[in-house]
Amino acid sequence: MGTAGQLIVGRYRLVRALGHGRTGLMWEGRDTLLDRPVAIREVLLPPDLGETARLRLVQRISREVRQVERLRHPHIAAVHDVAEEDDTPYVVTELVPSRSLDGVISGDGPLPPAEAARVARAVLSALTHAHAAGVRHGDVRPANVLLAHDGRVLLADFGMSVPATDPAFARSPEAGSPSAGRGTETYLAPERAAGGPRTAAADLWSLGATLHLAVTGRPPGGQGPPDDLPGDLPGQLHDVLTGLLAREPRRRIDAETADRLLGEIEPPAPPRPVRRKPGRTRLLVGVAAAVLVGCALGGWAAGGWAVGGWGALRPGGENRAEAGAVASVAPSASASPVSAPVSAPVSAPASAPASAPASAPASASAQPARRLKLKWHTSDAGWRVGVPRGWAREKGPYSTSWRSRDGEATFTVEVTAQRGTDPLAALGEAEAILRPVATTYRKLRLETVTSRHGPAADWEFTWTPRTASARDHLNKGVKYHQYRRVISTATTTSVLTWTAPADGWDALWPTLVRVLSLFQPPSPVSQPPVATPSTA
Repeated sequence: MGTAGQLIVGRYRLVRALGHGRTGLMWEGRDTLLDRPVAIREVLLPPDLGETARLRLVQRISREVRQVERLRHPHIAAVHDVAEEDDTPYVVTELVPSRSLDGVISGDGPLPPAEAARVARAVLSALTHAHAAGVRHGDVRPANVLLAHDGRVLLADFGMSVPATDPAFARSPEAGSPSAGRGTETYLAPERAAGGPRTAAADLWSLGATLHLAVTGRPPGGQGPPDDLPGDLPGQLHDVLTGLLAREPRRRIDAETADRLLGEIEPPAPPRPVRRKPGRTRLLVGVAAAVLVGCALGGWAAGGWAVGGWGALRPGGENRAEAGAVASVAPSASASPVSAPVSAPVSAPASAPASAPASAPASASAQPARRLKLKWHTSDAGWRVGVPRGWAREKGPYSTSWRSRDGEATFTVEVTAQRGTDPLAALGEAEAILRPVATTYRKLRLETVTSRHGPAADWEFTWTPRTASARDHLNKGVKYHQYRRVISTATTTSVLTWTAPADGWDALWPTLVRVLSLFQPPSPVSQPPVATPSTA
């Protein structure tokens, strides 16, 4: 069994135990590479398993978890990774501050029909997404429906149906009995309880049983036909419950019908407030994004749901434009251009995308800063980047950094063989970690951006460390400026971090723009075969 402080596969640190269940021990943990909190399930295999059975079970768990790593949906608690340490599997997932649906019902009583319909519809949306990708959950039940503190509804434990339903785990303390109203058996469809395979229809039956608990405070009470359901069901939910809980799979309503019935009950979302007089900066942002996306000029542009979120298009930067600008937007004389430097001491290959931050910082000087000369660095792990000439290279256990001659500015590249990272969520979690250890924190942008490499997001901010850090070369009381980019490809996650004192940021901006535009993640053929952080 793991212990607090233990480092799993050199990356995931166990922080504190959160609870013990049928499939093992759940930990709050930390991903030390991406500097974010995670949930880590330590799958405790039955001690009496033979070596062959143990190996087969570990392989099944790993195979199932790998299958669901690619699922990304607003109502799915993301699965990040599966690792094995000392013959014990560890499943790394999104850490969601939340209460489980069964905990809410146990403590507060049944939900009103409209609220229960809202929760069920969110879970149905997650299941529909997974089923379209060929993934079956296999363990839908109230304990796996999370009501997050931020208002989200998430379906958790994708990839854990093997230990949840395997007879080898049946003797664990949380196995319980159907009468407990919590165990997996209570929410299994009749055909699953009879030994049948996981199917989309079986997941829908389990959703119906979960909805039944949400509105009545008790599970359906056996896998009988819909006529066996009690007559005190809320009238609005009668049709959807009887349709989902039909004993014969072929007689069950499909996901589309269930969504329509739930949608008729769920209250409409409140209208979003409309600002009558949007600020000029926000208006310029929308125009800039439209021009970048519409003209397809090859640079980085905000994704559709990031429009209006840029805080860095500021007046006063109009003299930053250079001859090779990606685009200039000038709805008024004081509008800031969206620019990128023109000349390059490093020749990027034709396949390299011209990705760059979408805006330049404001400057008191009328003269544009000169970009430093660059040189190529190619890692043994297959990634490539242009870095300032003369900067000293430092190799860490999971990253490679370059430090300026004066030691003040740093550029760091971290690449790991992790698939399916949500860049925006990763940066949002990193922001939550930074706030308690910083003073005068100011967010300039935290947004999804578009990349030829894959999903990506940018985070730009200024802050003053509360304490000095010799490891990160940060001084107490000094205001710093940082730009961090996360790029997720089919096989890797790359984190690019540029840090400098705030008073010297403008002079380095053109260099940062060019460095980010030249970065190339590893291609699949060059990716190391092991799922551990690159040491290049």
